[in-house]
Amino acid sequence: MRAWAAAVFGAALLARLAFWLLPDQPLLYAHQYHYFTNGLRIFEHPHPLGYLLHSDEWRTWAEHWTIAPLYYPFEALVFALFGPHLAPLRFVQCVLGAVTAVAVGAMGREAAGSRGWLAGLAYAFYGYSVELPCWTLTENLHDAMLAVASALLLRSVPRRSAALTVAGGALLGLSALARSVSSAFLPVAALWRWWYGTERSRAKVGALLLLSGLAMILPWSARNVFVIGDLVPIETTAYENIWYANHFTDPERFQRQLQIIGEQPTPAAKRATAMYFALRGIRRSPGAFVDKVRSNFWHFFRPEGLHNLFTIERTQEPWRHAFYVVLEDGMIALALPLFVVYVAGARRTPAWAFIVLWSAYYLFFEVVVFLNEVPRHRAGFVPFFLAGAAGGGALLTDRLARRRWPVGAGLLFGVGFSLSLVLPYVGPAIRALGARRALRPAREAIARGDLSEADRLAAAAALRDPRSPRPWFDHARDLYAAGHPGEALAVYERGASLASLFNWRADVARPRLLRELGRDTDAAEAQRKLDEMSWTADPWLVEEAAWRELPPARADEVRIGNGDYGFVRGFFHPRGGDPGLGRTRQEWSRYGEGGGPQPPPGTHRWTRGRAWLRMVPGDPAPAHELTLVMGSPFPSPVSSPNISIRANGGPPYRFTLSPEVKTYTLRIETSPGRPVLVEIDSPTWCRAGEPADQGIRLDRAVLSAVP
Repeated sequence: MRAWAAAVFGAALLARLAFWLLPDQPLLYAHQYHYFTNGLRIFEHPHPLGYLLHSDEWRTWAEHWTIAPLYYPFEALVFALFGPHLAPLRFVQCVLGAVTAVAVGAMGREAAGSRGWLAGLAYAFYGYSVELPCWTLTENLHDAMLAVASALLLRSVPRRSAALTVAGGALLGLSALARSVSSAFLPVAALWRWWYGTERSRAKVGALLLLSGLAMILPWSARNVFVIGDLVPIETTAYENIWYANHFTDPERFQRQLQIIGEQPTPAAKRATAMYFALRGIRRSPGAFVDKVRSNFWHFFRPEGLHNLFTIERTQEPWRHAFYVVLEDGMIALALPLFVVYVAGARRTPAWAFIVLWSAYYLFFEVVVFLNEVPRHRAGFVPFFLAGAAGGGALLTDRLARRRWPVGAGLLFGVGFSLSLVLPYVGPAIRALGARRALRPAREAIARGDLSEADRLAAAAALRDPRSPRPWFDHARDLYAAGHPGEALAVYERGASLASLFNWRADVARPRLLRELGRDTDAAEAQRKLDEMSWTADPWLVEEAAWRELPPARADEVRIGNGDYGFVRGFFHPRGGDPGLGRTRQEWSRYGEGGGPQPPPGTHRWTRGRAWLRMVPGDPAPAHELTLVMGSPFPSPVSSPNISIRANGGPPYRFTLSPEVKTYTLRIETSPGRPVLVEIDSPTWCRAGEPADQGIRLDRAVLSAVP
């Protein structure tokens, strides 16, 4: 391996491993659980090969549609080799991400010369690509095969290599079985190889590329026709996506269309009906279609980190906001002018043509045909984008190339385009910083006990950023930390009227504040809404938000799953008596998001591999007994897990649990007024229909003073 390739591979692998192991985030959202659960179902099936061949159940999405197949058996193979856990799958995907970075570096070298490998280094630290291996999404497999296929094809032209052409074509076809978006590019790539080939039989080489790609796809198409009885090359979800992106109706009519599609007797009839509704939507509402294309284009390039931080003020960790702003938005903003320079001013080499063709092809589908979900749907574009940006950078370092007008015009246009994406967030950023600075005197007034002056100063600070709930929420958090729950609740409610659906700071604080104020009925309703949010969004996100927003509270008993927000971290959903209720999570689809299953009465939660709980003892005694009610009942397949428990970083206590939920007690040293932080480490297990990597069940935690 060349030195540059080893450096890129090592940097990319370390970055991905660090993101996986340090934040230690679980799987999130319905898409990830859909892929993970169906991969487990293949692994758990008594006859997996027959199941793959004769059924489409394992790749069905939203009841009526099928998804490209390859990622599911890829997961099942990893589970078969290394066991049904997330860790080995994530490690393999980290390696695939590092391979992708090397392939991007190879593409960059074809576009920019010897320094083009820096494109691979940029991809090694590109935000979404670093996070992607933690997610069970098809892009992990598709993007790696696509990037390697493209690098091989670009290299095949100067080497006049039929072998590289066949290998690249086969990988390109195989990538289409992971995400079908690559499939229609096969004939485009074949024409490109024919046009730029220097062999005498260049038409033959182009045909070899096409045939090698089709050789990967057609066996699957034959399976669909002759075994399943449905004339589908790869999948049917594309039809659903086209309809969803172009129906242009109100929610009531959309639901009626969904019902009509579901009533069709055959898959072919469902596809035809979906296409009919999509084309009718475009025909009846051409203005809406044009608006969709315009919105899609700006949405595709939108600085998502800045949008989350300053527009919707999404509730997430400060480091994560910085991560997306720097390594996602920053990289796109800096590379965009260079990419435009390359497109406008580079020589029309084979590398230039391939990068431009794929970029135009991909943007057509993501902007014109479908909808795009940033940054996920940008993943197939970024490898070519960064390779092209490397080519643009090489042009700008070349004195002769810099003098050509297309290079200068491309640079001006690219800088203007990049600024047009970033400048709308400058004003909100200045207002947010101004409000933050202006809030400091209010914090000092709270410390003095002058609450009326603090409220006046907070109101003045909020006027500096009048559309943002952030100043109000920061002030409310300061009030609560200083022991003023009534005043804090009032300020939270003032900010809540400005908050978006993705800003949960008031939601996680409201139940505890209401309970402390003796408003038990209102507290129960606020808790019910927060439980529902935990089910429809994700429990980890809600717990993390509550852990950051709420200070440790005084309590001698915590009933896990019942109003425990701010007390627990690293747990799954609050659950009741039904041990299989979690499996409804995998049945959610785009049509059910936001209205998922009703949360059960909370009686317990299941931990992740590491989980924490905290409470401030009511008794100032120097020592307490901590009693935990826990076990490993069904659906856990681990009947006697060995767990480790630490309190305040002390030595571990080890227990062997049983399928029966029992009480376990340990003695801990405590300091008056200081929180007890308990860390639970347990082995994890995975089972189809259940959240991934669950540990043990915990029902209750009780502190009692030791005389």
